[in-house]
Amino acid sequence: MELVFVCPQARAAFRSEKYQIVENRGVRAGADGQKILDAKVALTEACPFCGQNHVYPADELACPFGS
Repeated sequence: MELVFVCPQARAAFRSEKYQIVENRGVRAGADGQKILDAKVALTEACPFCGQNHVYPADELACPFGS
């Protein structure tokens, strides 16, 4: 499944399915009571804009099923 990422250096969005979930601590309730995945998502290929391999908190990524 493709996720949407934003390069923190170029501030440009891109889609990729080249990632892995790391530091997975499972699902927990957020401050608003919603369930969130307490994990990080690491790119397994270099960012197309800056060439680095970024790591993102899972709860900061856009939902791939949203509009």
